[in-house]
Amino acid sequence: MREAVCVVQEWLTHMSNPGEAIVRQAIVLRVLHAAGFDIWNPAEVVPEETNGSGNRSDFLIRAGAGKFALELKGLKGNSGDLRGKPYEQVVTYAAGEGTRWAMLTNGKVWVILDRMHNPGGTFEDHEVLKLELGQEGHTFADDLAALLDAGMWRRNGFAQAVRTVADRQQRRLDEARVRREKTAVVEEVMARFRIPTFELAADAAVRMNELTEAERDVLLGGSRSGATPRRAETAGPSLLPTPADNGKRLDFVYELKGAEARAVYCPADGSWTVRAGSTALNRVLAQERSNAQGVRKRRAAMLEKGEIIVRDERLIEYVRDVRYTSASLSAMDIAGASRNGWRSWKDAQGRPAQYYRPGPEPD
Repeated sequence: MREAVCVVQEWLTHMSNPGEAIVRQAIVLRVLHAAGFDIWNPAEVVPEETNGSGNRSDFLIRAGAGKFALELKGLKGNSGDLRGKPYEQVVTYAAGEGTRWAMLTNGKVWVILDRMHNPGGTFEDHEVLKLELGQEGHTFADDLAALLDAGMWRRNGFAQAVRTVADRQQRRLDEARVRREKTAVVEEVMARFRIPTFELAADAAVRMNELTEAERDVLLGGSRSGATPRRAETAGPSLLPTPADNGKRLDFVYELKGAEARAVYCPADGSWTVRAGSTALNRVLAQERSNAQGVRKRRAAMLEKGEIIVRDERLIEYVRDVRYTSASLSAMDIAGASRNGWRSWKDAQGRPAQYYRPGPEPD
């Protein structure tokens, strides 16, 4: 599913606002196939079947004991708006088929509806989950894989899958809130008592009752489910760039549409070294002509020096460490497009490199 989603993301960068027919062919059928459904079997993936009550949905998916209605919309003009009538269409069709489950998508947004949820409300009140392409990391692909897994549908396990994904979403929201609200608390303790690392300051904040252990684990990259939290010796990049820390080297990662790059930042000289084994997208987007030309020239030079190779039509691989003079130049070469490297590169806790950068937020 991750591979399918990466292909869809890449394809959408070149196709502006596709209509419903293209969403069906290039996104929905690809995703259903990746989930394990037999898209060539009209008994399993049933297209545009009118049921006994005269209602019709774009697809009725039948797999063992499981069954759900799937309604599609395009992204062209206002047709990508999923509010109102599309909810009524798919819920009414699901009711006619005797299933509680329905899905609604324009390819980017996937809405899950349960007719047993808020039965006395409006059609939109049946919504129990919403996924959006573009969620951080692989969370969209992983959530969609959990909800569309054909084996799970054959076991009639969708209710549990919905609860699992809902719990994931809530946990991500809770952890984002902790990072947003509690990072400043740890930084204040760090400055007040001249504590050298963020991890040690987080431990101190727990002892001072300014932070719970669960909040500390989130900030240090642990989980609330009992996983051992990352401590100072294993947490990866953890030092804030104070003058005393200028000799430290910090590790970062940049993941984008199937490419995964790792870099080391040296605050002392401002250099960024992309490590051998990293991958970059084999493309150059020309939103800004000067940046596109710069990416092409740097890549041509690296190819000539044997620092990178073209792995396939999608990816370039760094076979040697390559040193850059800025975060953004390195990020642009990974993305093949204009990027703010201070926002693109992330540490082990998911914080952008800007977190370690002295001075104001970059433009």
